[in-house]
Amino acid sequence: MPLPEKIGRYEIKSELGRGGMATVYRAYDPSFDREVAVKVLPREMMHDPQFRSRFGREIKMIASLEHPSIVPVYDVGDDDGQPFFVMRFMNGGSLSDVIEKGSVSLQDTARIVEKIAQGLAHAHRKGIIHRDLKPDNILFDEEGDPFISDFGVAKLSESSSNLTGSGVIGTPAYMSPEQAQGLEIDHRSDVYGLGVIVYQMLSGHQPYSADTPMGVVVKHITEPVPEILKVLPTLQPEIDAVIKVAMAKDRTQRYENTIELAKALNVIAFGSSGNLTYSSNTGILPRLKNNTIRLSKKQTTGLAVTAAVLLVALVGFLLVGNQLFSSSEETALQTEEVSAPILEPATTEAAAAFAPSCSADITFPVPEVKETASICTKKLPYVNLTIPEGAEFTALSADSKCDIVVTNSGKDVITCTGPAFALIEVQVCQRPEITIAQSSQCSSDTTYNTEGVCCVAVPPEDAGCVIQQVQLKGCQ
Repeated sequence: MPLPEKIGRYEIKSELGRGGMATVYRAYDPSFDREVAVKVLPREMMHDPQFRSRFGREIKMIASLEHPSIVPVYDVGDDDGQPFFVMRFMNGGSLSDVIEKGSVSLQDTARIVEKIAQGLAHAHRKGIIHRDLKPDNILFDEEGDPFISDFGVAKLSESSSNLTGSGVIGTPAYMSPEQAQGLEIDHRSDVYGLGVIVYQMLSGHQPYSADTPMGVVVKHITEPVPEILKVLPTLQPEIDAVIKVAMAKDRTQRYENTIELAKALNVIAFGSSGNLTYSSNTGILPRLKNNTIRLSKKQTTGLAVTAAVLLVALVGFLLVGNQLFSSSEETALQTEEVSAPILEPATTEAAAAFAPSCSADITFPVPEVKETASICTKKLPYVNLTIPEGAEFTALSADSKCDIVVTNSGKDVITCTGPAFALIEVQVCQRPEITIAQSSQCSSDTTYNTEGVCCVAVPPEDAGCVIQQVQLKGCQ
């Protein structure tokens, strides 16, 4: 098909892309002396007067979406009966271009999802569902910031399906089960699509494949969510849990909104959920550069404690020569005060340093516990936590319980539930291990700590334990 010279007042320069429902051109707008992207819809869509009316109403609503993560719509019209709308021209390519070069790092995935999730949340609060979220519809500007394009176009297309005979509109590889079945959808269909994109960014390929588009659709409806850890076993096991929640077949089991998905990714990637809220996010957040390191609260605390321990060690050196003050890094991260035992010199080079007596308030490291997801399933609230593999866990609160979901790469993912809105407590323990060889070097009233030092105090019953407080959702 020859390239049109003009569409409306816009001078067509080249074709950017073509799909089943639209063609996109790169064009020049002489009125504002700028490059734009013109998306043209099939003429047959305008044959139905009812659709023409709906087209004008819906496209105005889409054009009202003003958000830093959404490609702005500049103009809407029709050219000799052919509907079109004009968008900002994005010269940084699409997410599909990025994925074609290889899988995306966890940190970059979280950064992109954080921006996209905010744009989607903005639209969802206005009652607009994207319906066709995919890498082709995530575009970058020259600074590398991601933007969502084509909001609501699938909904417009769907309203004309009785004319085109196309049935359910969308892209099979990213379609939620309810959309694939032609059921009523809500914003959680976009949560599903974003979960598929997360899987594809991290793995480099889509979660389901088949010989035909219909075969892919059937898999989205019937097959379990693939385990990304089978493809990338080096990923944190929390990622698998995040993707499975986002892509749950039952939408009531998915994240409540796209912001919750972005926060879960941020916790894994950066150690913090970030300053994100569903009700009032602006989309304007500091951009992560390649040379920027974001420290979590835990890491910052670790640096401060490390500095304090170094100071104590220096004083100890001045007092007792080559004797050392030490405390395990993990203990320092988990406690506000660290008592460092004064060690006697080792009797032999091979023997562990120990003293017959040391501080009675010696602390033991506790396991790291992270909250990765908070969802509602069949009107019951659930929270996912990651703990070290093999760690003991107990739900301490009344009417609460916890079970293991998955184990991988040294981590267990557990899910806990209880009454709606309840603040429950979960105890997670990794008991200090003391070998016979270690205990044989200590007197009968001492035990060995993790530094290889005999201490007077026998570890208390809760040594190596931490209590995690979890706030459960209210589910309707």
